[in-house]
Amino acid sequence: MPVQEGLDILSARITEASGGRLVWKSNPAGSICPATEEWKAVHTGVLDFCGGGGSYMNAEVHFGTMISQRVAGIPPMPHYIWMDTVGSDLINDWYVKMGFDMFDIKGAGFHGPPEIFAHTNKELKVTGDLKGLKMRCSGDGGAVLARMGVGSVFMPLGEIFESMQRGVIDAYECSSPRFDWTMGLNEAGKYVYLSPIRAPTEVYQLLVKTSKFQALPDDLKVIIEDCGRSEALRYHSNLVAGDAEALQNFIDYGNIVQKLPGEIEEAFRIEANAYMAEQAATYPEAKSVLESQMAFAKMYNDLYGLPDWAKPRD
Repeated sequence: MPVQEGLDILSARITEASGGRLVWKSNPAGSICPATEEWKAVHTGVLDFCGGGGSYMNAEVHFGTMISQRVAGIPPMPHYIWMDTVGSDLINDWYVKMGFDMFDIKGAGFHGPPEIFAHTNKELKVTGDLKGLKMRCSGDGGAVLARMGVGSVFMPLGEIFESMQRGVIDAYECSSPRFDWTMGLNEAGKYVYLSPIRAPTEVYQLLVKTSKFQALPDDLKVIIEDCGRSEALRYHSNLVAGDAEALQNFIDYGNIVQKLPGEIEEAFRIEANAYMAEQAATYPEAKSVLESQMAFAKMYNDLYGLPDWAKPRD
């Protein structure tokens, strides 16, 4: 998985930059704690750091998906700038209020391009085709799809391939084209539907145990922060540069790659915005994050413009 590759590279760079004074070692998902629960393991001290969080913490941290892949949200680089300038400070304040011994390294993490909307064994033409679809989904995107009639289930990424082969699911969301091709998912699902609206970004946060980090000398803290920022941009560039080739690989393999029909995209946008409003009305932490994102999106749209589905609406 590219995230594991990113963690390996980051760990090696931190170890080298510190002259061996600080040795970072990354481990595959599921090897120390249950996959997708790495953020909990950082808080409890089982892990010192992880590439995770986001949608995986959404049941307990109600802005989780908003910071990783907010439905109908802003594209990757505006989202990265929001996280770097505003978002990380905001969510770290909430982690303190919630009693978590972890924090998000500002400007770091693994920031991917928009995800593929869905891989399916069923052709999608109209919104009604979603009804009854058994689909692996994550976070708010899964909640929105469930409201549209999808049988939404969650499982770690490593279980997708076998679940498709066995017929446990007949559709899934995973990541961007290069990421999915690297995982061999061309063999799992005939149709590949493209739209950034379900997951305009895919962010695995670089979460570090606060008490462990604060105990480090200041120069080692700077090394972690600067190496983390550097890897965030390298990771993003690497996935973007490989996405077009990966899509062609899917086509050459025999997958049917199509744009998501506009009717489905618009129906998803409407449902996503309604769901976001409900989350903000229910959870104060979600309200503060959403309002911050919307204010940033308005500023960015006024300056540079945004895709229609990402523009803030009254």
